[in-house]
Amino acid sequence: MSEWISTNRHRDSSSSRLGATNTLKLGRKHRPDYLLVVLIVALALIGLVVLFSITPALTNGDDTATWHFMLRQGLFLVAGLIAFLIASRVPLNFWHQHGTKLFVLAFIACFALPIMGWLKIPPAYCTLGACRWYSLGSIGTFQPVEFLKFGTVICVAGFLAMRAAQHKLNSFKESLLPLALMVLAILLVIVVMQKDLGTGVALVAIVLTQLVIAGVKPKILTLAVLSLVVVGVLSILIAPHRLARIATFFGQGNEVADYHINQAMIALGSGGLTGRGLGQSIQAFGWLPEAIHDSIFAILGETLGFVGLCVIILIFAALLKQIITKVDFIENTYLRLIVAGVFGWLMAHVVMNIGAMTNLLPLTGITLPLVSFGGTSMLFIMASLGVVFAISRYTTHRKVELEKGDERANPMRGRWLGRPHYADRRDH
Repeated sequence: MSEWISTNRHRDSSSSRLGATNTLKLGRKHRPDYLLVVLIVALALIGLVVLFSITPALTNGDDTATWHFMLRQGLFLVAGLIAFLIASRVPLNFWHQHGTKLFVLAFIACFALPIMGWLKIPPAYCTLGACRWYSLGSIGTFQPVEFLKFGTVICVAGFLAMRAAQHKLNSFKESLLPLALMVLAILLVIVVMQKDLGTGVALVAIVLTQLVIAGVKPKILTLAVLSLVVVGVLSILIAPHRLARIATFFGQGNEVADYHINQAMIALGSGGLTGRGLGQSIQAFGWLPEAIHDSIFAILGETLGFVGLCVIILIFAALLKQIITKVDFIENTYLRLIVAGVFGWLMAHVVMNIGAMTNLLPLTGITLPLVSFGGTSMLFIMASLGVVFAISRYTTHRKVELEKGDERANPMRGRWLGRPHYADRRDH
C-alpha cells in the first residue's frame, strides 16, 4: 500500500511520455472544445430557470423568500463557473503531481464525518440517520463525497497510467489488489458509514470506466463486476430501507414505500407532451419529496413535458459524447483516464437519476448533474469538466493508433500519431 500512496511520485519514464522531472509531456496547444462550455451552460441555465419557476411552491407563497432558492442556486452556478475556469487554467502537471494528496485529503474528510456525527461534534451535520455533510453556518453545507469523486478520478488515473507504463496493468499483486483495497475502503466509508449506496455506485462507475479505457483484460473486468455485484447485494440485504426500495421497484412495496415513486410518476404523467408550463407545477407544493434535489427530473417532466425531457436528455447525451470521444484523440494515458473517469462520473449520475425517476431503476438519492439544486455537487462537477476542457487543448487531429503489443492504457510512446490539432480544425 505504501507504493500505492506514492503513485504520483514514481513513474517509469522509459515507456511513458513523462520527462525526467516527472513533468507531463504534452502536444502542441490549440483551441479548446468550446462546445463543452455551451452544453454545460445550457444544462445549468435550464435547471436555474425551472428552479425559479417552482420557487413559490418551495416557499409556500412567501414573497419575501421568493428569491431565496434562485439566488442560492445562482451563487452555486457562479462558484461552479469560477471552479471551471480555475481548473481549466491549472497546469495539467499539477493534477499529475498532487492527485494522491487530493484523494487522501478527500477520503479523510469523508471518513471523519460519520465519526464526528456519532460523537455529535460540530460541524458534522446528520439527518435521517445519515451523516454526509459538514455544516458551514450561513454559507450552507459541504458534502465531502463530491470532493472524493474528484480525487478518485485524478488518483486512479495516475495509478493506472503508471502501471500501464510499467506493463503491469494486469498484475494482481501490483495493480489489481491495491486498487481493490482502495475501492473497498471507499465503499466501507460511503456505503456503510455514510449509508449512501447511490454515491458508492457512482464511485465504482468512475473506477470501472477507467479500467475499461485502461485496457484491463475482459476476464478481470468480469470478475471485478461480479465481485461488486455481490458486495452490492450484501449492502442491500443488511439495510432495511434499501430492501424496501427494491421491494417497491418490483411492485411489492406498501403505500408508504411507494409514495415517492408514485408522486414522481404523477409528475411525469401530468406533464404530457409539452408540460404544464413554467410556474404551473403542482407536485412541487410538497407532494414530491426532494423536488429540487433527487426528484428534479420529474419536476422537469411536469413543467416542460415529454418534448422538454427529450431535449434535456439529448443535451446530456451530447455532453457525454463530447467527453468520451476525446479519449480516442488523446495520446497521453494519464489524460485519457482522467477524461474517462469524468465520463463515468457523469454517466452514472445521469443514468441513475433518470432511471430512478422513470421507475426503470430502484430509487437512489443521487442528483442530476448541473441541474439539481446544490453547491458542492455543482462545484466539483464543474471543476472536473474544467480539467476536461483543459485537456481538450491537447488532442490530436487523428485518432491515436496503438502499436501492436501495447496495452490499451499505454499509448504514451515517443512519437505523435497524427498531426497536432490546430485551432482552425474542428475540435474532437
